[in-house]
Order: sequence, then structure tokens, then C-alpha cells
Amino acid sequence: MSHPPPDPDRPPILVAVPTTPSPGGVSSGEAFGCPGASAHAYYRRRRAAEWTLYQRTLPWRLATVALAGLLAGLAVRQAAPALAGWAAALAAAVVGWRLRFRVSQDARNWRHGARGERRTARQLRRLTRHGWAVFHDLAIPGSGANADHLAVGPGGTFLLDSKNWRGRLAFTPDGTLWYGSYPLTATLATIAWEASALAGALAIPANAIQPVMVVHGSTIPWGEQYLGGVAVLPAGRLVVTLLALPPLLTPEQVAQLADRATARLGPAA
Repeated sequence: MSHPPPDPDRPPILVAVPTTPSPGGVSSGEAFGCPGASAHAYYRRRRAAEWTLYQRTLPWRLATVALAGLLAGLAVRQAAPALAGWAAALAAAVVGWRLRFRVSQDARNWRHGARGERRTARQLRRLTRHGWAVFHDLAIPGSGANADHLAVGPGGTFLLDSKNWRGRLAFTPDGTLWYGSYPLTATLATIAWEASALAGALAIPANAIQPVMVVHGSTIPWGEQYLGGVAVLPAGRLVVTLLALPPLLTPEQVAQLADRATARLGPAA
């Protein structure tokens, strides 16, 4: 049993609630913040911590490399003395390569995620030419979490969470969306919470910000999904989808809400 494909007669999966923010300065048609800054900063911190730990183990690593070369040279010297030096060097090189410093997969995932946020940001530049205001890497007040992107425009207000993945997303028979061996239920719930938290910080209705998971690199079943209140879209269709939405906010409302976001939401990094 598979999850049913989207109904072609259904309205667009991205919807938003019109808001009436308080007056403020005009901030639409602009982009703010540094995309991927928090994720890249976390990667750098993890890498620095791992390098410090690696340095502590460097003496025994060097000793192991030297011992491997010595033993290989002694073993080959008995049969072919002329090749002993080459054997020692090769053994030392192989062991040294195996014991080299390597950043953990977890740290690399953060760097990969930062690249995905920058890819989304490049696509979102098109929105600013159509009266949208776009924010990147925002701190969520009252928590240690961050919002990858916030887009405010004629079509509404959207929290965009970038995912830079490889492979295919798939549904299990119970309707749960998975990425590889990881269920995405908790991930989608977190994205929905981020949207609600941002709405609270901006003093607008909890459902006034539509959460969207923007997927780079992975194939989404049937092209798009709407799960747990979160729209799941391939990155290549994000901007086209947002620009095709019917207008819900006037230019004045967009500018006022963008100005409120500028005043109340700071950078995460």
C-alpha cells in the first residue's frame, strides 16, 4: 500500500493566512541575513573540537606509522634487501593514510546542510524582484533553534527549511515519509513548531506562517506532499510555486510584516 498521489483538483498545497501587522518601514523586495551561517559555524566548531582530540592522539599515531614501516622493511629485507626501503615507505604511507585526520560524518552533514541553505537562498533571490522580503538563518526567540529562511510576500508568509539530501524519499504502508532509514515524522513536527514559534514572536496567528520543507537532491514521491501541516517541495519548484499563489497580502502588509521581522528576529549565528 502506498501513499495516494496529490489530487489534481486540490488547491495549491501552500496556503497562508492573511495578516494585518502593525505599521512599519518598508522592507519588502530585499533579502536579509547570511544563509547557512549557523550550520557552517556548527561545522567549524565540531571540526575544531575533533582536530583538538586528534592532536592528543597524534603521538601514538606517528609511532604506529613508524612501527609499520619498520616491521615492513625488516620483513622484506630478508627476501629482497633492495626493496626493503620501498616496502617500509609503502607500509608507512598506507598506515598513515588510514590514521589521517578525518572530519566525522556528523560534522560533514552540517557543512552539507549549509550548502543546501545557500542553494535555496540563491533561488529565493528571484522573489525579491516580485516584492518579497526574504530572511535567512534567523534565531527563534526563547530557544536554541534557528529558522533557515523566512519569506514574506504577496502569497503569504512561509518558513522554509532546507534539506540537502541524496537518494529518494519513500512512504511506508502506514503513510510515514522516510529518508533512507530515518522516519521524518519528528523532522516535520520540528519544522511546524518553528513556524508556530516565529508566528508567536511576530505576534501574528499561529497558522499565519506556512512551514515548508525544501528538498535538494532527493526525489519526492509524486513531486510534492503535504504532511502534518508541512508542505514538502522539491527545491526546483519552490519559487515557481510561491509566485503562482493567489495574492493574500497587499504590498503595504508585506512591508509592514517584513519590518516587524527585522525588528523582532535576529540572526542565529
